[in-house]
Amino acid sequence: MSISIRGPGFRTSDFESNRLIGQAQFLGAQTVMNGPLSPVHGTVKSVHVYMAMANHSFTLPNGTTVSTCPAAMGFAFAGGTTDGPGAFDFVQGDNSSTPQNPFWEIVKGAVTPFPSPAQIACQDPKPILLNTGFAHTPYEWAPNSVDIQMLRVGNFVMLIMPGELTTMAGRRIREAIRAKLISTGVLGADAYVVVAGPANVYAHYVTTREEYGVQRYEGASTIFGQFTLEAYIDKYSSLVPFLADNSTGTPASDPPPPEQTSKAISLQTGVVFDASPIGKKFGAVLTDVNTNAPYHAGDTVFAQFVGANPRNNLRLEGTFLTVDQLVSGQWKTVRTDSHPSTIYSWTRVSTILGTSNVNISW
Repeated sequence: MSISIRGPGFRTSDFESNRLIGQAQFLGAQTVMNGPLSPVHGTVKSVHVYMAMANHSFTLPNGTTVSTCPAAMGFAFAGGTTDGPGAFDFVQGDNSSTPQNPFWEIVKGAVTPFPSPAQIACQDPKPILLNTGFAHTPYEWAPNSVDIQMLRVGNFVMLIMPGELTTMAGRRIREAIRAKLISTGVLGADAYVVVAGPANVYAHYVTTREEYGVQRYEGASTIFGQFTLEAYIDKYSSLVPFLADNSTGTPASDPPPPEQTSKAISLQTGVVFDASPIGKKFGAVLTDVNTNAPYHAGDTVFAQFVGANPRNNLRLEGTFLTVDQLVSGQWKTVRTDSHPSTIYSWTRVSTILGTSNVNISW
């Protein structure tokens, strides 16, 4: 999987991309709902804990005790994917048997701390490029405490995952949790398990041990080591009893992740200059709504104003526009910029003069 840098509506706007993606998701969900699946029925339950992933020890089904590792990104992470390869001499499939470019060995020590022998052994066969679990400035470079969450609606169980799973990793955790649900009597043979993620926190990729050993992009991005998938399976399995009809109480949890908001910095410069055209003020109406004929369902209401760069005030928890209706002599807000039927568009008219317009449609 690679990260897309633009959505399907990029030629129009980010809003159009969101609309198209949301529509595709809706149509897919509608197809499933109208398909041959049996109706969901039964109890509604949920469970959530935090899990510290660095040096988390647990026992595999065969009795072997293993551990996850502090986070680290491998060389193949910088190699990118087949459909989006990386730059320089980074390639997928880099493992500890492949000599690394001495230049990058020097550079990586200047970016994050050099890994200790214990970290190198834990992450093996991943050659470490960025030792992110030990980098904390200006923010934590990688998550440590991740969210483990399950939601149950009747016989339908959702595994809310903090990472991106490969196809085979997803199959294995689904099958393991479904088997646990049935063997413990929480659900019957009609138990249906799905994986949803990444959600709550982004903990990069989750691969099988076989995929981790190959060290392609996904394996190099499995930051907690080769037993990451097994650690998740073990933890989610331990929480299955809390989804039972008669379950009570809450499971033990590791500490939540450290607060990062107070460390926030911005590398974006402020607005340099804004001005209104000669003879007009900010907010002046340039194009008013059409009042000569009534509007009908499906019509677009449009207005244009003298504006300024919206970064002057981001209107957090507020709105850049309102659509108001006159009700019994009082204006009542019926729409804001959060509603998909409204569009707020800012256009710079003159960079030199600092003038701009705001177009609002509903």
